[in-house]
Amino acid sequence: MGAIVKLDLPARARAAHIVVVLHDFSTGGSERIAIRLANAWARSGRRVSLLCGVAQGPARRLVDPAVEVVAIWPQIERSLFSRVTLGGAVAACINRLQPDIIFSPGNFHLPVIGVMARLLGDRRPAIICKLSNALRRPDRAWPFQKMFDLITRRFTTSADAVVAMSSSLADEARNILTERTVECIYEPNIDADDYRHTCTTALSEPPLIVCAGRIVRQKNFALAIKAFAALDPKLDARLLILGEGSQRISLEILVDRLGLNDRVRFAGHVRDIRPVLARASLFLISSRYEGYPAVVVEALAAGVPVVTTPCSIALDEILTDPSYGRIAFATPQAMASAMQEILLLRHNDRICAADLLDRHRIDRVSTEYLALFDRTVEARKLAFDS
Repeated sequence: MGAIVKLDLPARARAAHIVVVLHDFSTGGSERIAIRLANAWARSGRRVSLLCGVAQGPARRLVDPAVEVVAIWPQIERSLFSRVTLGGAVAACINRLQPDIIFSPGNFHLPVIGVMARLLGDRRPAIICKLSNALRRPDRAWPFQKMFDLITRRFTTSADAVVAMSSSLADEARNILTERTVECIYEPNIDADDYRHTCTTALSEPPLIVCAGRIVRQKNFALAIKAFAALDPKLDARLLILGEGSQRISLEILVDRLGLNDRVRFAGHVRDIRPVLARASLFLISSRYEGYPAVVVEALAAGVPVVTTPCSIALDEILTDPSYGRIAFATPQAMASAMQEILLLRHNDRICAADLLDRHRIDRVSTEYLALFDRTVEARKLAFDS
């Protein structure tokens, strides 16, 4: 990482200044992905500004020095109505920054963009909204889903385009956001050197099962622990849970109640999951719902098979080969059975998913975004000139 490289932009490169809106620098997946993209865009010669309500947080250290961080003052902490407040503050800053395009990194930020766009009106720059989660959830009752659809359409009314993370998620978004252009651009999870499998676990060692994510209700780590408890004790497996969150204490109590203290460990947040994956035998996902579970791609890049609940409609596009893992019913018994099947097939040869991983390379994905940005800004300019 270093200073921005000054490049002569192509004649058609209209998005010379990109603003990425972030509430704060939390460790959420959408924030980390947004920072990865911002870094790549800045290294390609674009001016990139991260416009945030709070300038501090664990993910701040991931920002490349080439990326400008613009903090709103007084800062706006997360609260019930903070996204509405942030939307107003962002609108005022946009008038000063004068970007060519605004990028919203996920569903959480849609209210911010909706309020901002309403305040700016026709003076707004081009807007691209990325969907970081599925718009339809199995645990959402029908009346609430209809209300959610209506609100989402309202918040994205001013978006020039919406980006979904897979073809199935794009189809879902088109069904809900009927008047919006929906593009499919995959998540940038893979660096060029991520194709190198660096497994350091010998077959004589106990199998290591890894879970990772915010320790909140959505991730349903209680199910992961119960499924682990249902494994055959002869496997002598270990469970490692990475992440922090509000449910950690209750999960530690559950581990103690199940008598698993010697085989389950909470390791907190880690900056880079790859060294852990290099020792893993299996990656376990117990989520109630996900958009495009990026960590599945990271596990496959490390050659680690995955067992997951049917938490995303995109999983069928990822786990396209039996060696990649299993999708199991969200019960302890079903997940334990799938894990045992995978663990009993352990061998020295790691799985290879090069074709799948290629579409997730940061260099490829960041270029696809820049092409979309340039097309969008150019089309908007032509529309105003005509």
